[in-house]
Amino acid sequence: MPSGKSAVIGFTFLLFAVLAIFYFQTASTEKIVYEENFEDSSGLEGDFLRCEDSTLYLDTQNSAQTAEGVWDKNVSLSPGRISWNWNGQDTDNFSLWLKVTFSDHKSIYYVAAGSRNPQSEGEFYRDSESRRRFSPSIVIAGIPMGLVERDLTEDYTRYCGPVENVRVVKLSAGFGDNSVLQRNILRISDLKIYSQA
Repeated sequence: MPSGKSAVIGFTFLLFAVLAIFYFQTASTEKIVYEENFEDSSGLEGDFLRCEDSTLYLDTQNSAQTAEGVWDKNVSLSPGRISWNWNGQDTDNFSLWLKVTFSDHKSIYYVAAGSRNPQSEGEFYRDSESRRRFSPSIVIAGIPMGLVERDLTEDYTRYCGPVENVRVVKLSAGFGDNSVLQRNILRISDLKIYSQA
């Protein structure tokens, strides 16, 4: 019965191939080093910014009301892949962005498609010799609503220079509703930063 032996050999080969693929995928998988559940309202500024059901959102309750808000969280993380989910309903004349600030005073804004750009142009700081310096912010605009995945190391290298002893020191999210015609319900959830295992 050569066909039976061939089938067993073929099945065994296929099994080893599947196990090898699984092993290499597991060996190179990323692990979550930071996950924000938006359960704590201590980092919120703005009357209509809320944390609920692991979601950070702005809802001004009616279309005639306008408002804005900012969420900040101090962290200390190596740059890795970052992901989040954002969406909006009834949007017009709105702001929705996520900002990553690094230990060298550089920052990158990720701005949702259709959103106005943030008003901050960068950060003034004192260097090691107490001289006043300015570090401009990078703005990456037009990022579609939904699940977003970015590589912080790639983005930093592309826009700011080589990543050497740089850490992520702050995460911020900004929401703004400047429309008196639309309600502008804006949300961010599932904010995670990964590193190679």
